[in-house]
Amino acid sequence: MPELMRESGSAPRIGGWGGGDRRVALKHELMLGVMSALLGTLLQGCTADKHPSQGETSLANAAKDVSIPLEAGKMTNPVPETDEVVSQGQEVFLGSCAQCHGADARGDTNVGRNMYPPAMDLSSAHVQHWSDAELFWIIQNGVRLTGMPAWKSSISDDDTWKLARFIHKLPGLGAASASTAIPSQEQGVVSAQDKYTLKIPNGLAFSEFRGYENWPVISLSHNGNKLAAILGNSVMIEAYKAGIPGNGKPFPDGAKMAKVHWNAKVDVGEPGAPTLPDTQHDVDFMAKDSKRFADSGGWGYAVFEYDPATDRFRLGNLTDKPPQGNDAKCGFACHTSVKNKDYVFTNYGHR
Repeated sequence: MPELMRESGSAPRIGGWGGGDRRVALKHELMLGVMSALLGTLLQGCTADKHPSQGETSLANAAKDVSIPLEAGKMTNPVPETDEVVSQGQEVFLGSCAQCHGADARGDTNVGRNMYPPAMDLSSAHVQHWSDAELFWIIQNGVRLTGMPAWKSSISDDDTWKLARFIHKLPGLGAASASTAIPSQEQGVVSAQDKYTLKIPNGLAFSEFRGYENWPVISLSHNGNKLAAILGNSVMIEAYKAGIPGNGKPFPDGAKMAKVHWNAKVDVGEPGAPTLPDTQHDVDFMAKDSKRFADSGGWGYAVFEYDPATDRFRLGNLTDKPPQGNDAKCGFACHTSVKNKDYVFTNYGHR
């Protein structure tokens, strides 16, 4: 397959040819060649429960090349290539990409390995030869017949450009340093003492709830094998005391809630064998900001899973039970059932 050549600030061209019509014609020929090769592979009898051969993987990756519109190469990354932008791109990666592409972005995860074809090594030469604009198009639109979904409804244009900057920095990290410099959701992400560095892409940061451990208790709950304490900041507690939401008024901006879940255990050594909290399972957050979260009822949501073995928190993800999306609206669908209570399930417990 002819190598795609790059020129700064221009659309990709194939080999040494110039001219838009010739590029389009050659790309169509290339696409037909790839499709024919893929069809030949399928006719030989390949199944999705078998690991694809190197040839099949190469063909699938070639299909990604020809799926990128020529016009995509004419876009220019509007965000600067600074350490801050790359770091912000890393946050987007952790929230949306690490589940499949792994700790070091090389695709070595259970989810990534079992895709057909497997999730790509983002540090590979094949990925790195794509321009920022082509990466932007792939992330936003996905690639049909592969496991790469379209992210345009979940990741903003600005964050996608930042993600492209981050991806192009991966080769310089190296395999060993990348696994430590790029924390993974499959790992713990950060130590407990650094939990306030965690942030949901386009959503809430753990640091916005600093001191939640000492907030007053709103109420308690027991659901299945989980116990929970629902806590509120002073704005939330005062709103409850003023009769909200029973008086029909919404909670004011600045109101915040934290729900700490523990795994439940029965202590047969105590009278009545009570059900008590065991290890922590996660902490959920809600914050009212009617402008910032206008598209989710005025509330932002976040879930951070906890691993007792490592004493670390991480962002919730789609492999959790229940599955958790990584955005500010992860709890919105569930909370719409109590829209008449300003999206809040918990009543203030009498005391």
